[in-house]
Amino acid sequence: MVDMDKVEIVVGTYENLILGYHIVKNIKGDYNLDVSFTDDSHRGALRCMSVSSNGTLVSSSTDDSIRLHSLTKRKDIGGLFEHTGTVNSISFYGSSHMFSGSEDGTICIWKCRSWELLRTLKGHKAYVTAMSVHPSGKLGLSAGSDKSFLTWDLVTGKLAFQRKLKEMAQNVLFTSEGDHYVLVYQKNIEVCSLEDTQTVQEISTNWRINSVCFVDKEIVAVGGEDKSVLIVNVLSGDILMTLDCLKPGDSNFNSRVRCVCCTKSGDATLVIVGMANGNIAIFKVIINQELSKSELVIFHETKVRLTCMAVHNVMDIKIKEEKQSESVGLKRKIQQRSREKKDKKETLEVQTDSADDTKEDNIQTSPSEHKNKKIRKPQSPDQVTKKRKLDAKQKKTSKPKKDAKPLSRNEKHKRKVNNK
Repeated sequence: MVDMDKVEIVVGTYENLILGYHIVKNIKGDYNLDVSFTDDSHRGALRCMSVSSNGTLVSSSTDDSIRLHSLTKRKDIGGLFEHTGTVNSISFYGSSHMFSGSEDGTICIWKCRSWELLRTLKGHKAYVTAMSVHPSGKLGLSAGSDKSFLTWDLVTGKLAFQRKLKEMAQNVLFTSEGDHYVLVYQKNIEVCSLEDTQTVQEISTNWRINSVCFVDKEIVAVGGEDKSVLIVNVLSGDILMTLDCLKPGDSNFNSRVRCVCCTKSGDATLVIVGMANGNIAIFKVIINQELSKSELVIFHETKVRLTCMAVHNVMDIKIKEEKQSESVGLKRKIQQRSREKKDKKETLEVQTDSADDTKEDNIQTSPSEHKNKKIRKPQSPDQVTKKRKLDAKQKKTSKPKKDAKPLSRNEKHKRKVNNK
């Protein structure tokens, strides 16, 4: 959960631009949007975008490219050019992997930070319209323009299951628990059980649906040609409230909803609505058992035509960095303590060794031992020679070992001759 002034909104436009907006508080206590950055690295209208949990913005456009931007460092990281068609879907799994689905019929799995292409999933015979990853990261769902719906085993990178839908799905979303998924069609929403793929709930509208995002575990915000946003419980099918995207004081100044994003802010949820005419409306929504209410907190005119939108939570990154620094500090403390223990142990061992050496020196030089020690008198050269001859004679006359072989007659005779 983040404060409103820690939220950054990023929008893509028909004019090939990416615009960033910070939520700022003025002197009166009201909230407004202020431009934080602009980027013109794309050469076509923006198609889709997504922000990772560590602040990396990935965007695609009709120029068939994917651009990478660091929102924390405010710089362009580079581009990915593997696809040969426009990328219609970009989704992250945490901050480790990114998935991109293209009109060339492929889905690419990228490793974040190094941006290495890990795998290319090939199964669609037409455009990939949407892609979603299960909260476990082991399963993926993708939809195609030919009504195909594919289930992927992301551990092996192989196609696990496929079926035909009743019509082309524009989007597919997993619930936060991962036990259901939501298929978004042109004018209706189908909620299915992941276990048996059976339809649990179906929500119909009289207008084209352009964008759907989760507000809470079972609650979604639905925007489209009706120029309003519906807050719906996907499991019960109940419409909890309707958000009218109108400029305050002007009932005629509204437009069709192009994109919807949601993020937590304290006890409430911010529902951020981007309209085709460039207006951005931000609602603070509270939904619980006791209370359901909404409040329009910001209405901003961008003067550009919006195509897509993403939300960047600065506070989440700061908390993550603080946790990482805390863990690094804890590791350093543990390493320092282990070094201190090791040094202390080595010091004790050295002291023990030196004490033992001192004891040995004392034992060797004790006067009592010197008294009891027998001192050998030096021998003359003749005495030494005589002793050597005697030792040699004793060796020759010594009895053979028990395991030695008996001597033959010739060997016995030779020994007698040598002895004489």
